[in-house]
Amino acid sequence: MTTNKNEIGFFNKDKKKHSSDIEYKPTMPVKKTYIGTGEAPKAAPATRQSSAKKTAKMINDERKTLRLPAQQYYELQALLEISPSNRYVYELIAELVDGAVRSMSQSSSDDFRAYQAALERIKMTDQRKRK
Repeated sequence: MTTNKNEIGFFNKDKKKHSSDIEYKPTMPVKKTYIGTGEAPKAAPATRQSSAKKTAKMINDERKTLRLPAQQYYELQALLEISPSNRYVYELIAELVDGAVRSMSQSSSDDFRAYQAALERIKMTDQRKRK
């Protein structure tokens, strides 16, 4: 069986014209609904049990995600485990950051100024993203 190259769809030179009629046409009504054989139980139509409200209000959450490498995660969990009064992770991180910032401010004022500038830049970027 030989086929002509012009008969294959991609190479066909004769373009088919589509109808220019794009008016709305209602869907055809269903003539008969499938009832089934009666072996399986029929499902009742779904009804809404509770009235849920849709909210368009944005939730302002001050928390951020911090992904730690496995070793640092284990070390942080160990520090939390031995810390008094069952501290939270953010409290322990705040103390570690506070210690680092204090030592930076006492040792080098240039590094401390660079830290403050970076802190302000990151805050401003985050506030811009929220808007």
